[in-house]
Amino acid sequence: MAASPSNSDARLETAQRLREDGRHGAAADVVCAMWHEAPADPFVAHAVLAFLKECGLYERALPIARAAMSRWPNDARRHMDVGEIALVLGAFDEASVALRCALDLNPQLGPAWLRLAHCRRFASADEADVQRFRRAWHDAGLESAARVCVGFAYGKALDDLGDYAHAATVLVEANALAHRTGRWRRESWQHALRARLCAASLPSLPRDDDFCPVFVVGMPRSGTTLVASTLARHATVRDRGELNWIPALYALLDEQRRLYDPQALAAIAGVIRAQMRSDDAPARFYLDKNPLNFRYLDFIVACFPNAKIVHCRRGARDTALSIWMQHFAHDDLGFAYDFSDIAAVQQGCVEAMSHWLAQLSVPILDVDYERFVASPDAEQARLWEFLGVSSAESANGKRATQAVTTASVWQVRQPVYAHAVQRWRRYASLLPELTTLFAEHE
Repeated sequence: MAASPSNSDARLETAQRLREDGRHGAAADVVCAMWHEAPADPFVAHAVLAFLKECGLYERALPIARAAMSRWPNDARRHMDVGEIALVLGAFDEASVALRCALDLNPQLGPAWLRLAHCRRFASADEADVQRFRRAWHDAGLESAARVCVGFAYGKALDDLGDYAHAATVLVEANALAHRTGRWRRESWQHALRARLCAASLPSLPRDDDFCPVFVVGMPRSGTTLVASTLARHATVRDRGELNWIPALYALLDEQRRLYDPQALAAIAGVIRAQMRSDDAPARFYLDKNPLNFRYLDFIVACFPNAKIVHCRRGARDTALSIWMQHFAHDDLGFAYDFSDIAAVQQGCVEAMSHWLAQLSVPILDVDYERFVASPDAEQARLWEFLGVSSAESANGKRATQAVTTASVWQVRQPVYAHAVQRWRRYASLLPELTTLFAEHE
């Protein structure tokens, strides 16, 4: 890079190596310097923003996204960048304006529809964005990928408005289209989970008392974001969001047939530790809230014998409905568009957690969504007691909510509310699968 400072590929490679070492701040410095030296290069703008978002460095990305949007006002993706980043940071008004501009320029940008729907809770069918969703849903010119996203956006708005029958009709079609075009297969998922639960015990690495990771697991939409944001309010906790390092590195060792090699496990644990620690201010606890990590608790405990696990639970019918009403970008969540697939994954989660509880000697705290929203202060106290920290050091100047990249981005910034409890009853007559496939209490 020193020999060719203008070589973007070389700088990106340098930034990637720094990121792999957990030096996210240093990596961001490299790519931000690229932008400042070549602010008129659209390739550089795109690459820099993509890299910063992948690292979760949204606050550093937002000024660059704004500058790129101003420089290329007719590029819909530059507006979508601003909208996405502002939304993650809770700047809902700025996000809405940018996302509307992106859709005016290119209505085929499916993610922009989804993000616009999550900028607020809609209160009137006459709102401009609701009407925008309605028109787009009836636009025969939309490509199927964009139509799926519009369907989920419009369904969410209709649900906000209490028009449950109309919401169900739209979402049935959107889910069916997403299911037909998806790659997730129930049989493959069940086979992989059975293999995990039947596997021999992994060797355990020595305990590292200087590093204590916390993993929030459970079904998606079971309160994992609520729990993680509550934990992150404590001064001793650093929230890293939904990381993909656990499944990716497990798959790597499995492919190499080195899962039972202590040296290989130690190397992988070092990578995960570096990623969670990063190079910002140190903390006592580091939080990963990827809910589907429930599949890998033995791997987590083998790498980190002092890890703490928080298991989120919610009524099966409410969980299923909430999953089915969301569009997810990651292939791992491709079960979301079919109630039978959701039921299979829910059952798998129950079986996995029962198995790990019997097999692993690691602290696991069950947190029920319904109890949390009914008594948030008491549940917060339970969480902090589980970590062994005091309420006296809870705030310490920390922001209440950091970057949120899930569909709960708006809700988690509102006061805790209980109106989502027993939400399934509003749809019981419209979606019979809720009662035929899911037990009311679990």
